[in-house]
Amino acid sequence: MSESEPTDIPEGPTESGSGQISPLSIQAAALVRSIESLSSVFWIGFGGTFLSMLFAGLSQLEVNAATDYIYLGEYQVPKSILPLVSVGFAGFTFWLTGNRMTMLSRALQRSHLPQSTVHEIFRLNPPVLNIFDADNAKPWKPTTGINVLIINWSIFFGNSLALTWSSALQQGAAFGDFDLPLLALYLALTILVLAYARQAIGPPLAATHRTLHGMSLRVAWPRYLVAGAMVSAVFIINHWDQLDAPAEQADNLLGPAVGNAIDGETLFLRGVEVQLFGMDAVEADQVCQDAEGADYSCGRLATHALQTLLLESSVVCFPLFTVNENRVVAVCELTDEEANVPSSPLEFMQEGRELNLSRLMIARGHALSIGIGAQFFSADQDEAQRQRIGIWQGSFQPPSAWRRR
Repeated sequence: MSESEPTDIPEGPTESGSGQISPLSIQAAALVRSIESLSSVFWIGFGGTFLSMLFAGLSQLEVNAATDYIYLGEYQVPKSILPLVSVGFAGFTFWLTGNRMTMLSRALQRSHLPQSTVHEIFRLNPPVLNIFDADNAKPWKPTTGINVLIINWSIFFGNSLALTWSSALQQGAAFGDFDLPLLALYLALTILVLAYARQAIGPPLAATHRTLHGMSLRVAWPRYLVAGAMVSAVFIINHWDQLDAPAEQADNLLGPAVGNAIDGETLFLRGVEVQLFGMDAVEADQVCQDAEGADYSCGRLATHALQTLLLESSVVCFPLFTVNENRVVAVCELTDEEANVPSSPLEFMQEGRELNLSRLMIARGHALSIGIGAQFFSADQDEAQRQRIGIWQGSFQPPSAWRRR
């Protein structure tokens, strides 16, 4: 046989026995691949939920509870980016899930496989949680795959909302000041992502069930009820200390009482350490530079300034949330016999209340306004900067940068 003469290569056996791949085999393989890819997406969703639980738990640790970062060893994760990351992850995962659901639904609709063969494929190679089992049409059955998926995403969004709240209420905003419009924007994005998930995943999921079992599949109100309850429960668990008023008084206030300064932003009041809300004072060991460039202990001066204020009169505080059983974050002001004691955090921070301790420390140039506090104290900070008093007389590092060192 010459080299140029073609050689017949025998083809391997096939299911059809004719030397060609059977179209039914291709359809069966397409179903298997679609099911496997859908399972992979589900595992991604579970992984996201575990990460959301991890970060929500870390944000409540004492070292992280009243700071704008979550510390992971030598790494620092800004709290302010976590809500956006959560919403972005959910949107991407829902898009991927809807894409894979649609792919599986179309593979089923175009298949010419016998119904018994299709059921056998789903029995031998089921997707994660068997979400296409006939029992998923029973909304009250708690162990069905769809119910487990709903619970999984409810836990995720409960943790996401908890991270959003802790980023806004606690110091939290490294990339921008949180305010009510921004919180409303995050809530609107969350609702938009959930609405997209319902539109992208619901129809192909229902179509697949209809093809397999000849029955309609609806989410039904019991599942919505379970989802709402789970989101609320996870949020409450994450912020149980904040929801449990840390003050023992009937009016939820702490004081009036005599306080003592611990540092420029913390005082000791009735056996509790109170961190002033809406401000970030220079650290107790921080060093700044004066107008001539000489070093001076701005941190000690800040502590002394707060102590001087506390010697003028007793102080009353409205606790906002607890860091631990002995430490709270609160809005506080010096008492004045002629002024009424505020009954809410917003009253404490109104512009007309000149005895607010956070406002006084910022106005005297010992602290910066941060987070929600910037909405109330930015004018005081601007005036201190114009007059070049306190830390504004020379150069300094922001307290958050000093802590990171």
